[in-house]
This record gives sequence, structure tokens and C-alpha cells, in this order.
Amino acid sequence: MKYGYYSARSLISLFDVELPPQLDTYKNFELIPLLKIIMARFNRRRQKLKNINTIDDVINLIKNSNNIIVLTGAGVSVSCGIPDFRSENGVYSRLDEFDLDEPQQMFDLEYFKICPQTFYSFAHELYPSNYEPSPSHKFIKLLEDKGKLLRNYTQNIDTLEQKAGITRMVQCHGSFATASCIRCGYKVPGNYIEESIFKKEVPSCPVCPKDLDDAILKPNIIFFGEKLPDEFGKYFQKDREKCDLLIVMGSSLKVSPVADIIGKIPHHIPQILINLESLTHVPPFDVQLLGYSDNIIKELCRKLDWELEDVNINKNEELKYTLAKPSVYLFEGAKYNEKKTSKVSLISALFAGIDSDSDSDDFRTDNNNNENVTHHNPNTNPIIIEINNTDEDDDNDDDKEKVIRNIDQHKENINHDSKNNIILNDNSSNSSDVNN
Repeated sequence: MKYGYYSARSLISLFDVELPPQLDTYKNFELIPLLKIIMARFNRRRQKLKNINTIDDVINLIKNSNNIIVLTGAGVSVSCGIPDFRSENGVYSRLDEFDLDEPQQMFDLEYFKICPQTFYSFAHELYPSNYEPSPSHKFIKLLEDKGKLLRNYTQNIDTLEQKAGITRMVQCHGSFATASCIRCGYKVPGNYIEESIFKKEVPSCPVCPKDLDDAILKPNIIFFGEKLPDEFGKYFQKDREKCDLLIVMGSSLKVSPVADIIGKIPHHIPQILINLESLTHVPPFDVQLLGYSDNIIKELCRKLDWELEDVNINKNEELKYTLAKPSVYLFEGAKYNEKKTSKVSLISALFAGIDSDSDSDDFRTDNNNNENVTHHNPNTNPIIIEINNTDEDDDNDDDKEKVIRNIDQHKENINHDSKNNIILNDNSSNSSDVNN
């Protein structure tokens, strides 16, 4: 079956979607459900706001906004001496000695249960012992002091937000502040396991019998396979309706569901990126300020005529930059790539950044074959979310089978009449709808 001069398979290819080999035998009419979803999702993608383009626009937004959401990642703590995860010299690049199948296995819950020694051999590198907040942390605290911060959603586990005094904050991936027994759930303060961390020893539960091999303490950081803290869903359901500005700082936006925040904010709300590198796997931000985040923050404070605690800001010297395009500023250290690295996988095209209006979403981080996914309520359809976009064929066979089963479920509803039309879902008119 064809629409105009293009088959369904050809149309899917036009959207830069690569179909897995398992679908090679599918006829065009059987691919129509996929094509409908891909086209509808493409049509619902957030578009860049045309009236927000310059750093001066960013300054005006900060001045006039009173419900700012700041999403932070490891990049805001790098200057403090804490390594990030995915950069060239980040944590994942330094795990070869541990003979892991993949770097993310270090933070996989099931692997931790089998071999906790691997994590504790490296945990001292991440433990927030003598680190101090960066200017980026202090900027978020300043937003809070000025009554402008709605919430700081941080992916970091270093507790520097608390040290900076930020209170309107959600630690989406937990922290070292406490630890719990993976067997009985007994909780202890984080400093209880500090000595074991620096001795590279596995701490035992103080209440379980000593002869139990699985009575071990794990810091309450969220591993792949664990559910996110309840407060994440509790606060975000309300915050996304109140937000009047979103600022993303120091994050690669590779781990869901926190990375999906950018799609769950109503599309008319301005979105600003402050990051070392551009992000080609997500819809475009309204303004991108690329480079070292601390320097960019000091430039914003200079333009705002704000003072940062214990941070020297030269009010008479503008930070140098070049423009990659009218809305993309390249400061010192910036890494800019305008092009996507490859075609996206089918899973990514269908399910990246999917939103659900259900309050019962099961927010959970997961990791399969270098893909970062989150599973929502299993009663909703579709069932998989994946946002990684690389040159490698990262589709996990299990995930592919789930996709194919999902397609088969739709086949019963296909009308084989050649008069079938492709209909774009008009739900795109709902600005709070989440899209890739």
C-alpha cells in the first residue's frame, strides 16, 4: 500500500528512522501503525521559540521570571573536582580496570548485588568529602534567595546543593547522604560508610546477622533498575504547570526520566541550555550558552548586576564569545556540533520522551546495552522510552521483541482498505504533551 508516490517504508526512512532487521519481512500496510506514530511524534516536537534568541533575552527572562526550574547535571560540579560521567575523561572512561561488560554496569543494581566490591573499589572517587560548591551552585542559591527558583532538579549525587544552601531542590538520583541495607532496608547516615568507602571495603549492615552475604549497605544513590524518589513525581506534576523558565545546566540529558523534563514542560515556556557541549539528540533550545558553566554564570551575573557569594566578577569586562548561529553562543571550552550523529533507532523514534498524563507513572531508571530507558505504567502504550542516539546499533534484542509485539497488537486494528488515510494526532495542540 502506498500513499502518493511513497511507500510506508520509504516515508519512515525520510524521517531518518532505521528499522531493525526483524521488520524486513513486514509489508507496507503492516508498517502503517509505526508511520502514524513517528509522524505524530515528529509533528508534536517542541519548536524553538522565534522571539527568544540572544543572551540579552536570557537576561530579561531571568529578571522577569519567578518560577524557574533549573535542571543540573555533573557539569556543574566538575570545577569542584568531582568527575562527570560521559565526557572524554569522565568516570565511564576510567573503568577499564574493572573488566565490566559496559561502564554503566558499575551503577547497575543487579550487578551490585552480585559484586558490590566493584562499586566500592571506585566509590571514593565520587564521595563528596571536602568539595565546595561551584559558582553554578551559588547561582541557583541566588535564584532561590531572590524568590525566583521554583525547583532545582539535580541528577548529581554529591550533595553540593545542600552545601550551597539550596532548599527548593529534588535529588533525582539520590545521594551519599544516607545508606541502606539491600537486604533489610535499615538506613544509616552517610558518614557511617565513609571509612569503608575510603578503605575500599564493602560495609556490612549493623543489624542483620553477620553470616549473611547479602547484608550489605549501599549508598542511597539511584542505580539503574531502581525507582526514582517519590518526591520527583510528586513535585514535578505540579511544577511543570507553574514553570515560567527552564534552565538546563551541565547535563548530557542521556538518562531518563529526568532528561525527559525538557519535553514535559509546556512548549511555550522558554528553555535555555548552559552546557559545555551542544546536545543534538533533543529538540533545540531557545538559546544555547556553550562553554564552562561557571564562566557563563559569572557573565550572566555581570549583566544582571548580581553579586555571587565569594565569587569575583569583573563588572567592566564582557566574556568573549563567538556566534555559531544567532541563538548559539560559543564561550571558552565550547564544543558545538550542529548535526545529528546518525539515524535514530526505531525505539528512539517511537518512544523517546513520551509523556503520560497518568499520576501513577512508575518513574524508574534502567540500563540495557548502553541505552538509558525508563519504564512507565505498564498498562500504558507504548511501553518503552529510550533517548540515546549513537552511531552504534544499540537496539537490545529484548527491546526489539517488545516493539514488534507492540506492532502486532496494532495489526488487528489495521483497515486493509486502500482508502486508509494517515491521520496526525491532534493532541499536539496540548502544549504540555511530551514529545521527543
